Formats: sequence, C-alpha cells, structure tokens
Amino acid sequence: MSAWRLSVNGLRTVTELELKQRIRSRRWVWALVAWFVVIGAITSLVILSTNYVLAIGEGGPNPGPLAFGLNVFFVLGMGLIIAPTFTATSINGDRSGGTLATLQATRLSAAEIALGKLLAALLTALVFLVVGLPFIAWSMVSGSISLWQVVACFTVVFVLVAVVCAIGLGWSALLSRPAGSTVMTYLSVVALTVISTGVMGLLSPLVVTDDPVRVWGLPPAVQQAHQVEVDRYWSENPDGDGSGLPRPPIEQCTWYDGVQRNVHTERIWWITVINPFVVVADAAPLPAGAYADLSDYASSASDPLAWIRLGVRSMARTPDTERDDCTWLYGESGNYNVEYDDDGTVRVTTSTGTPVNVESPVKRRPVTIESPIWPWGLGANLLLGATFFWVAVQRLKVPYGQLARGTRVA
Repeated sequence: MSAWRLSVNGLRTVTELELKQRIRSRRWVWALVAWFVVIGAITSLVILSTNYVLAIGEGGPNPGPLAFGLNVFFVLGMGLIIAPTFTATSINGDRSGGTLATLQATRLSAAEIALGKLLAALLTALVFLVVGLPFIAWSMVSGSISLWQVVACFTVVFVLVAVVCAIGLGWSALLSRPAGSTVMTYLSVVALTVISTGVMGLLSPLVVTDDPVRVWGLPPAVQQAHQVEVDRYWSENPDGDGSGLPRPPIEQCTWYDGVQRNVHTERIWWITVINPFVVVADAAPLPAGAYADLSDYASSASDPLAWIRLGVRSMARTPDTERDDCTWLYGESGNYNVEYDDDGTVRVTTSTGTPVNVESPVKRRPVTIESPIWPWGLGANLLLGATFFWVAVQRLKVPYGQLARGTRVA
C-alpha cells in the first residue's frame, strides 16, 4: 500500500479521532474564553481611547485601521504561540501512549494519518479565529475597513498558522520525546519571527559603504569660512545668547560632489520576507491612493500594517544619490522655522507662521508598491511547511526503519 494514498474516509476517520480527543478535555473551552476576553479587551481599549481623543478635539488616528491592524497582529502572534500545541506532540505522544501503532495496523496510509492530524489542528485553530470575528466586525464599523481586506488578511494568517502546525507535526515525527519536539517547534517559530529580523540587524554593519553623493548646499570652502566666523563670535562673546551669530549664506548654495556613508539594506532586506508578520502586512489590501505614496498613507491613517510594509519597502530601496544640506539652514538664518513632515517633506515658515516658498532641487522619492513581496514570503513558508509534512509522512511509513533507542512501538 502506498504511503501517499489518500481517501475521504481515511481522512475523516483520523480527523474525527483527533477532534474527539481534544473535545474530551475542558481546557480548550477555557482557552477560548480567555482568547475572547483578551482580544475583546484590546479592541475595546484601542477604539474607545482613540474615539475619546477625537471627541475632546485633540485629533488622532482613525480607530478603524489602528484597531484592525493590532487585532491582525495579535491574532497572528497568538496563533503562532498556540499552534505548536496542536501538533508538536501529535505523533510522538501517540507513539509514547501506544496508540499510534493501532492506526498504522489498519488500512490507513501514512499520508492519511499525517493529513488527518493536520486537518484536526487546523479546524481547532479556525475556531479561535472565528471567536474573534465580532471584534473584527467592530473595527470594520469603526473605520474604513473593507470586507475584502478582512478576508485577505485572515486567509494569510490561517495559512501561516497551518505552516506552523505542519512544522510541529514534522518535529513530532522526527523526535521521540514530546518535550523535545515542542521546544524545536517553538524555536522554529522564533527563527521565523525574531531571528530572521535579528540576523538582518547583525548583518547591517557588513553592508556599510562610503558612496559618492550630489549635495545641494554650501560648498566646503564656504562652510569653512562661515564656521570661522561662528567660532570668532563665540570667542568674543562666550556668554552670548546667539542672537548675533553670523547667518549662513544660503544664497550661495549650489551643487557639489560629496561622500555619504550608507547602510545598503537593499542587499539584505530579503531575509525578513519569510517573517509571518511581514507577509501579512504586505498582503493587506490598501486604499487606491496608498499605492502611489505609501509613506503618506501610513502617516495619515496610523495603520500598523502599512507601517511594516513601509519599513520593509524602504529597506529594499537603494540609498539616495542626492542630498539637501541647504534648506535646513533657514532654521539658523533667523526668523524662520524649518519642520519636516512624516514623509520627509520640508516646510519653511516665518516666525509668524507664514509659509515660505522654498523649492529644494532634491525631490523626495515616494515609497510606492510596484510589486507584491508577500507571495515570496508566503511561498517560502509553504515550502517549509510542506517539507516538514513530507518528513512526517516518511516517518509514519511502515515497516519502520531504524528507530531511536527506547522508542515505544505498541
């Protein structure tokens, strides 16, 4: 009999057995209650607090995107924590209890046993996702959250949870001790989420280079002459308040060639693509206007999903080859205020608040969404999950190969 033979009856048999074993325990009921309370508390706090800020007239973010994004990350994070408990001891636990051999002695194939256990774990995980739907609906009503955005995000979340379940199933088949397979499954989750980001941070010093850059500003000779005047002022007025400081000669700003130290994150950013949080954030649909300028949308909507997408896509861009070192000098020239918007656009105003038309020749490069990143990350996760599922099927085949010493068969 082929180890990969699949039948509806075989899958239903194994799935029902697994679900009945879970239902017998009342702990999962309390887990669902705790899940409902926690996700409800988070949603309520976010929506009520942002509504209060808006009500008292202090401005603030739209509570809808903020609450929805936090809910998505919370559900994903808790799913990655809970999912290993569904499958990490599914095979070696049955083997230790002497019940696995009973299934293997029937006409059930190895693939039916493995897939049945995986389906039971996914149905259990689906229950947890359904419990959070009322609060997702609340965030939809509170903000401009479309049904398509909810469906897309939680479909990707469910697939990623399925990947973690498959990883746990594989470790459960590989290792004889349930404690060992549980630890290795959690380490796999940590590797996908935390270590992948940490590795990129550790590699950052290795991709630092000094690159040529065109600078719009005071030429080095003019800067040096101006600094001499500033030093002379402070030497003659050590207790001065700075009101008589020589003002920078902004009218002499011009183009010149300089050197800039850059961290070339575009060479290593792809390491974070496998991170489940990055996958979900990049897969979330956005309003039509956000695709042309993601940074502007992220700053105005306070959408945590958009912020992560913005951060990853910013790291994927090559460093700027032009730099503006002139505009900010208005802040030192008296009677001017220089401010920068969240997207990096500079605004110059007089001391009375009147805008000053200052056109910098260095144009800001908006972060656009030219091509999706999430299919690559989701594909890598699916490949990893498929590999561990293949391992589980191989380890469930009979007759057995060489087993570890002390492994119970029946």
